[in-house]
Amino acid sequence: MRRYHLAVALGAFLCLFSLGVVGYWFWASEALAEGIERWRGQQVERGYDIAYDGPHFSGFPFTLAVSFSQPRVTSPQGLAWQGPPISGEANLWDPFTIDLRFPGLHRLQFDRGDEVKQADILADEADGRVVLAADGEVDSAMVDFAVLRIDSPDMDSVSLARLTLRLGPLRISDDGGLEELAVTGEALELELSQGQGGALGDSMARLSFDSTVIGGIPRGKPESALPRWRDAGGQLQVRRLLALWGPLDLQAEGNLALDQEMRPAGLFETRMKGAEEIINRLRKDGKIEPGAALAARLAVVALGRQDAASGETVLHAPVTLRDGLFFLGPVPLFRIAPVL
Repeated sequence: MRRYHLAVALGAFLCLFSLGVVGYWFWASEALAEGIERWRGQQVERGYDIAYDGPHFSGFPFTLAVSFSQPRVTSPQGLAWQGPPISGEANLWDPFTIDLRFPGLHRLQFDRGDEVKQADILADEADGRVVLAADGEVDSAMVDFAVLRIDSPDMDSVSLARLTLRLGPLRISDDGGLEELAVTGEALELELSQGQGGALGDSMARLSFDSTVIGGIPRGKPESALPRWRDAGGQLQVRRLLALWGPLDLQAEGNLALDQEMRPAGLFETRMKGAEEIINRLRKDGKIEPGAALAARLAVVALGRQDAASGETVLHAPVTLRDGLFFLGPVPLFRIAPVL
């Protein structure tokens, strides 16, 4: 009799557990679907056009898998992205953290009214993670591409071994100040077409940065949105910038904004190797005048220190972007074009 009662109790427990798992799977899938739809609605309110076939859910009852097909996003600035099918998974106990996979062809188009520019990006591997808040806002997002090739009729081909970008979290100031969005990224083994790298060469071993965008960029095309962002106090705070590009070995930190002529303006504290070789190449290519090259060499001699281990000259100097000019220390080297 006791065994009979135990069997009945165990059967009832398994039945209740199965019902609980089934109910929780449907609750989690519904919560995720509502979160995605709230996110989409918020982006539409901000001026984005977002279309996709989905979400389609699978993995019942122990895995929460989601997929989308024919995804397309158009920003208020006229930038359109069309990508391959997207598949993802979320844990049942955390349905708002979604791990995504989207390898294949990604097509970018930018409509400027009088012309349409296009680029095709082919990624052998493409992964990402999106963390949604309960209200549909994106708390953070990450994408990681491997073996990447960019082709465009408007530019020469570019290839990368890996490209990683992370956005968020978005911090809202308690005192009503400008919002802050963390942005980090890294590119490895960047290869440009022959001659496109200028004085630094066509191969970049590494470029990485850790930064914060101060102030949300308003809706609209860049011609109107960027001036409003600038006028509201928008700027880019760079906590860390690393570059290994040809002779250049650079570490830097500083701030960057836009001046009234829409030219980059800011100040960076830098630690640099390879400055002498870069100056020689710029002078040889006619990018800087002989007088500026001589002044830059004198600045390297005055501000540089010899590294005891390698014997290379390490230059500790401020780099300033001001009034449309690029300064190394006190020496203006070349002009800076507007971003628009």
